Amino acid sequence: MNRREFTRLTSLAALILPRQKDWGLITDVNQLHPNAVKKQCIAAFKRFEQVWNFNDFWKRGNTFDACLVFADALHKKWPADKDVIAVLKSIDSMLEENYRYFKSFDAGKMWADDFGWWGLMAINARKHLLRSGNEVLADKYTKLSIELCWQQEKEHAYDFSDTAKPVPHGCRNGDADGQDKGVKNTVTNVLFFLLSCRIYRLLSTEKQTGNEQYLEMAYHQWLWFDSWFKLTGYDYLQQLGNDAVLVMERPTAFFDGSDYKNTTHPTWEKGWLWTGDQGMLMAALTELLNIKNDIAAWIMRNHADTGFNSAVFENSINHYIKSLAKGVNLGLIGNTDNIIREAPFKANFGPEFGNDYLAGRGILMRYMGQLGNKAGGVNFKKCITATAAAIWHTRDVVTNQFSPEFTSNESDELYAQQYRKLTGLGDPCHEMADTGNE
Repeated sequence: MNRREFTRLTSLAALILPRQKDWGLITDVNQLHPNAVKKQCIAAFKRFEQVWNFNDFWKRGNTFDACLVFADALHKKWPADKDVIAVLKSIDSMLEENYRYFKSFDAGKMWADDFGWWGLMAINARKHLLRSGNEVLADKYTKLSIELCWQQEKEHAYDFSDTAKPVPHGCRNGDADGQDKGVKNTVTNVLFFLLSCRIYRLLSTEKQTGNEQYLEMAYHQWLWFDSWFKLTGYDYLQQLGNDAVLVMERPTAFFDGSDYKNTTHPTWEKGWLWTGDQGMLMAALTELLNIKNDIAAWIMRNHADTGFNSAVFENSINHYIKSLAKGVNLGLIGNTDNIIREAPFKANFGPEFGNDYLAGRGILMRYMGQLGNKAGGVNFKKCITATAAAIWHTRDVVTNQFSPEFTSNESDELYAQQYRKLTGLGDPCHEMADTGNE
């Protein structure tokens, strides 16, 4: 089965609409009137309104987070427009139903990273609900983010021991009950990293107390990533040249006594990386910059890190952001069409969790949009414009349902060749395992 057929059969096509500081990134406003842009946005939301209420825990949290940042952009662009106001009111009722949906699950059966998706969405839900005047539900979502999602990750996923080699601590992606410990992969750790930063910023902005534990965890997650990045010989950061890097799907270290040898949960392959991780890591590092002074003050008060140097800390964060941005630009964008691609690894397309990993490009675009069209000095306007246009133009024009695939086999193979020439890794884009779904 080729990749296009696989994704057609197994993917849940999600709304992929990033928040943009420049709406020209979605369609070139010099070529399309703003009212036409608004019409397209409303049409896309109406389709989402028909399909959002599906039963898939992590995807439901992730896609609704995309919906909320999209709605925030709509409100900023057209705050008094009646159609936009109708969208915002519809989202209010959706959030009521989403809260009931979350509460219907046994938290102990969920994977640890599931709580990261919902925790981030809940913070955006609070912002939306406060704007609409629903303080009661806004507070419920705040508790969901902090007392359920963040607390679940801290208690059941975070490794408090100092024994893991070669890097201690970090988060496992197993179930919350602890029956399956899982692995310490990138997505679980970056979600907890980003969530800790955003909870701290939320509580600080609202002048709430008791928020230092989130600052502390954000710093601990920074140390976990920074420790791995500094280690030579493990290639957790894929070097692409010219100070450009991409972060791998998980850190691995194959030696006796290593705690990072597991190649399952899900099945790993050498060099495998995911677009979604790149966007979230750039976002988490950017959030860390926003609270760098608070971290420095906390470390001084608590004597938490005797070797801490605030200038080195800030320079390291900026260096990683710039290097990741260069890596995305060099390694995940097709040279022939400027469209954002998923790295050509079988693991990204199936059969195991392929329909999950296909959401990565939308996640990357969403966080690119939140960072602005320049991240780390790299201008992503052209690639976001090209990708958004490809997504829109390959939709079902009757239903406005987006397709999980929006490129041609020919251009995909050119990109796969481009990636293999750059890294020496990757699979041909058409080689997919048969899932038995014909």
